[in-house]
Amino acid sequence: MKKWLTLHPQFRVATDQDCDCAEDIEQMKAGDGGIWRPVPDYHPYLATGDFNGDGIRDFAAVVIDKTKSTHQFTLLVFNGPFDSKAVVPAFVVPDLDLKYMGLSFGPPRPKPYRLIMGRFESDNTSILVPHGKTYQLR
Repeated sequence: MKKWLTLHPQFRVATDQDCDCAEDIEQMKAGDGGIWRPVPDYHPYLATGDFNGDGIRDFAAVVIDKTKSTHQFTLLVFNGPFDSKAVVPAFVVPDLDLKYMGLSFGPPRPKPYRLIMGRFESDNTSILVPHGKTYQLR
């Protein structure tokens, strides 16, 4: 990721503050005491997991395009294994407005797990579905 950012200086990593969703972040970190397990190190714009089902950990991050004033968010998905020379994401979605939204992956959703992007506590989400070596956003 650092190498990609070096090659694309108009971007920076999106932070928790960009989400403007501190209460939702705290809820994700604490869990709900029932279905949703706590994720103590949760950050809304970072996710890892085997997104494409090949048995290798993948990485998703949201970055901010510093040259824009609206729709600044870009989703990047990197498929593992990670090579220090490989800096090309498998999937890129630019021009997003992800304020008040976050990424999630894994339980309690049913398998096969998918990378989810959307508002907290909402069924109105986007799902990344593997499609060859890349993904489709549904």
